[in-house]
Amino acid sequence: MKVVNKMALSLIIVLALTAAYSYAQDANEAPPPPPPSQQQTEQPAPPPEPRYTFDDSYIAQLLEKLKADDSNEAQRIEGLRQSNPGLFQIEIRKLAAQYRMPGGDAEQGPMHRRGPGQDMIRDRFRNMETELMSWLEKNEPQTAKELAALKEKDPRAYMRRLSIETRKYREIIDAQQTNPALAELLKKDLVLKQKRNELLEQYKAATDEKQKKELMTQLKDVTSERFDLILQKKELKYEELKKKLEELQNSVKNSQAELENYKKNKDELTKKHLDDLIKQSNQFDWD
Repeated sequence: MKVVNKMALSLIIVLALTAAYSYAQDANEAPPPPPPSQQQTEQPAPPPEPRYTFDDSYIAQLLEKLKADDSNEAQRIEGLRQSNPGLFQIEIRKLAAQYRMPGGDAEQGPMHRRGPGQDMIRDRFRNMETELMSWLEKNEPQTAKELAALKEKDPRAYMRRLSIETRKYREIIDAQQTNPALAELLKKDLVLKQKRNELLEQYKAATDEKQKKELMTQLKDVTSERFDLILQKKELKYEELKKKLEELQNSVKNSQAELENYKKNKDELTKKHLDDLIKQSNQFDWD
């Protein structure tokens, strides 16, 4: 009887140890993975590379417009040029659409397409660059020297400066070819606008009332001089339009006289045309 009890006790102890060991093994095993719905989602893929890139001259125009409206936003986007070029191009596309300049999401104007069109745009830009630099060397040699030095030192800054100078002098360059007198007035007006801007900055920074009064007097003089200059420009443009109108009126008169002549000579012209048709049909075809 005692032997049976000992055997039963031994069996109980073995079963207890086995259960404890199994429990410990289960506790040490890693928990099962969560269902797919609870698993961590993958990181989103980076935005695709834009299909178009913009030349530096075009970008400079956009950033100048934005800087006038929101200098902080312009600085933020400019910072993306180095830190995140792909996002930078996307922001530039948005700006182009915002300012309704060709090249935005709705248009692809001055953008560099990755293809044969890029060569055509590059050639057009080089022609514009050559024309501007040639004009500056004759009329604004100091500016031409500064641009040449900047091109060697910092090509990106050179492109931005070139864009600014192009907008500044484009109208004058065009006028020199068609209306030299107007070009001279435009040059004078450009000088006056620069002087006006300098005086405005000095006036805003001045704290002495006497100095502010003197600056205001100079501003009035410059503004009055610009007013007279603007009237002269308008008179020149009016005379140019008047001349074009006269040429157009003469063209209309000549066309009207030609039409009346055709009407009067209808029979003669019709007979001549029929004769030409008959002679042509009777000719021997050697082909």
